[in-house]
Amino acid sequence: MMIRFNHVFLAICQMFLIHIARSYQTNPHPHSHILYEQCLSSALGPLSPRIEDMSCPLLIDDETSYERRSWYPWTFPPVCVKAENDTRSKLCTFTYANLRGEAGISIITTPEIASAGRNVLEDIDPRWAVWERNHVHTVSTPPPYEIKDIGGKGLGVIANRYIQQGEIIMSRFPVILRMIDIEPWKYRDVLQLLHRAGIQLPTKDKAAMLALAHSKGGYIVDDIMNTNSFGVLLDDVDHQGLYLDVSRINHACKPNLFNRFSSTTLAMEVVAYHNIDKGEELTISYTPLNLLSEQRQSLIQDWGFNCTCSLCASREESQISDRRRTNMQRLLEELDEPRYQNHGAINERIDKIIELCNKEGLRAQIGDFYAIIADVFQNLGDLKSAENYGRMAVKELRYYAGYDHERTRNALTFLDNLYRGSQL
Repeated sequence: MMIRFNHVFLAICQMFLIHIARSYQTNPHPHSHILYEQCLSSALGPLSPRIEDMSCPLLIDDETSYERRSWYPWTFPPVCVKAENDTRSKLCTFTYANLRGEAGISIITTPEIASAGRNVLEDIDPRWAVWERNHVHTVSTPPPYEIKDIGGKGLGVIANRYIQQGEIIMSRFPVILRMIDIEPWKYRDVLQLLHRAGIQLPTKDKAAMLALAHSKGGYIVDDIMNTNSFGVLLDDVDHQGLYLDVSRINHACKPNLFNRFSSTTLAMEVVAYHNIDKGEELTISYTPLNLLSEQRQSLIQDWGFNCTCSLCASREESQISDRRRTNMQRLLEELDEPRYQNHGAINERIDKIIELCNKEGLRAQIGDFYAIIADVFQNLGDLKSAENYGRMAVKELRYYAGYDHERTRNALTFLDNLYRGSQL
């Protein structure tokens, strides 16, 4: 089962958070109604508090939806299968036909996870979104790219105008989410749920999904998922996420785009790493950027192709790159050694790491480096330097990973704990 990694220093999945507004769409079933039980979710941000948002819905599955004559907020009644050795454990397909006016979404997961994560279907208060992001979210319109055939590589994405560094060229939501750990259930049953997930999507989304690349054989939707999906955490559980247009972007080991993820909305944003000329192919990395060439090629071949990007095409450039990345790893490991636990040695290694990072085009990872360095200074007792690098880590991670990404929140927690500790 192959899952594309995001631009991370380590292959860290995204955490799913529940704090968004109430849904504007109602269930078309004439007897639909909402049943709640008390729980500890916090659905809204501080700008629009509401008492009822401190409650959450009861679990919904095939049996409860039949008994209550309600499957709100899902568009169709969930279809479920039981685990082989545990009749209490179910896996279900849940479908919502109009996620934020963009596309449908089918989620193959347990009723418990669906209940915990159903608030993702609802529209976030735009004032809160700006407040959380600390900037207005602007996606390029019309799209500055075209999907077209690229000789020898099939379909790809080409810039149809000059694109500036930092421009958000695409923001998309997943059409299918599938829980990765399906061991408790029969594989045949899981494929039936996946088939249901596909046919319940709106017609245009289903057609676009079936047109995506597939490389392993077997049931086509399963093959498409394994070829094109990204890792997503839903209620702290690993899922595959299929993003239609994002999946059209080809791989490069030194890409000109990076993608960042919002755990609040499940949106995947694709952003220009640097300035891009008209006619240039747009690329992202399917693997963690810090890997050596042999490691990257091993992962990429599992997707059914050999990488021929500019870095891999030149043996000399690839060897130079490997030496730089090996040196970066060595310098990071040295920061943990007692003999280098002094300001002079630490600052020397920081300068070398940043220099190598810039030469390798790994700016998307620099926030993770800063977080490591902040921890080193904290252990050294230099709280001022720890705070300085902690703040730089937050700034970089907000930009490259996402304003609500798990890594960003971890960096903010570090600063909060550092402040609390200094007050004792």
